[in-house]
Amino acid sequence: GCAGDAPPPPPPRPLSLLLAPDQDALHMGGTGAMTPLVTLLSEEWTRRSGRPRVLVEESIGSGGGIRAAVDGAIDLGMVSRPLSSEEQKLGLVTMKMGQDVVVLVAHPSVEVSSIATTDLPALYRGERTKQPSGHPLLPLLRDRSESANAALDRVVPGLYEAREQAYKQRRLRVLFSDRAMAEAIAGTPGSFGITSLSWLIANRLPLKVLGIDGVVPSVENANLHRYRATRELFFVARPERLSRAQPFLDFVRTPEAQALMSSYGYIPASEQRP
Repeated sequence: GCAGDAPPPPPPRPLSLLLAPDQDALHMGGTGAMTPLVTLLSEEWTRRSGRPRVLVEESIGSGGGIRAAVDGAIDLGMVSRPLSSEEQKLGLVTMKMGQDVVVLVAHPSVEVSSIATTDLPALYRGERTKQPSGHPLLPLLRDRSESANAALDRVVPGLYEAREQAYKQRRLRVLFSDRAMAEAIAGTPGSFGITSLSWLIANRLPLKVLGIDGVVPSVENANLHRYRATRELFFVARPERLSRAQPFLDFVRTPEAQALMSSYGYIPASEQRP
């Protein structure tokens, strides 16, 4: 159990031929962090009789979304991390969508409402294992490539090193998707892990969102820089695919679509403060 779940299949290999676009639909895929957002927007797009219709593929991660966009398998790749130096050479156009709020979420039995940044590394190292009442407090891990890890690392000194130690010692269960993390937490009293606020809102899960240093994760607090565990969200596309995707991209920038994004725990690019 502590060794973790089986990892997902590797991203698709590069294709030798560029795939032609689907004339009847706009295909999108990539990071699970954007799946609730794009699903929500595509439903509103359909309600307004927008064309072409939008199909959101199952999560294949940011890297998979980039690769699929390069190959022409999808029109818009969904990405929740900066492109690597090699990925920047692939010729894709990058379009900023906004930010996602990364949160610690816990089983309802967890007594604390907030965890201090000074305590988190000790929890992941196994030096602290109890709640104030003496009941267990158990962190669960996402896989190393998960972009939410980096968002939390930026605000918690020493967390990266503590998490790497846990990976090497194979002490903690490793989950490979937001859904797997939520299911593991729901079935493990005293556990907590990392996911996105938007994913919890979209799926209406009865889990407990924890603050960090007493600050509640919210769009408002993130926008005011009180809560700083966030990650940037992007669409990527081949330049020649932009014209067919432009009507949907224009819709995404409307005030109505931006309001929908905020209601689901995202920070639209238009609302981000420097």
